[in-house]
Amino acid sequence: MDRFFTWRDDWSLGVPGMDRQHRQIAEILNNLAETYLGEEGDSEAASREAQCHTYLQALYSRSREHFSDEETLMLEADYPDLPAHAHEHRMLLAELMFFIRDIEEGRDQLNLGALKSLKTWFISHVLSSDKEFAEFLQAQGEEAPAAAGRQAAGER
Repeated sequence: MDRFFTWRDDWSLGVPGMDRQHRQIAEILNNLAETYLGEEGDSEAASREAQCHTYLQALYSRSREHFSDEETLMLEADYPDLPAHAHEHRMLLAELMFFIRDIEEGRDQLNLGALKSLKTWFISHVLSSDKEFAEFLQAQGEEAPAAAGRQAAGER
């Protein structure tokens, strides 16, 4: 099976910690799609559903951590659009949380359309709001403030 989500180098922002985390989120989306679209038989359905749930929770958790790291970096860089960007993060996380809860409670289901929506949700944020922040950093001549350095080193 082809990869559901292939990260393109031209989506990289030039901020190593953010780029690394974006690739990690893309990988979670790939794992979720591969599990959902897998070809196991009916006897594996419960196991597949549980694994999808695990990936959805990982997507939420990793996105929350990433947004927090990003906001710390914005604060350290004195980014003027931090309030609006942080608001967007809160809205994205709320949408994701409601989507996951609806699936868990049977009001919605994971399907190819939902997977594509998650992919679009992620790419849109990276290529719009995150790109604006990366351009701000470049215009300021700030290659990587302290938070970006910690992200690149893998610290939390």
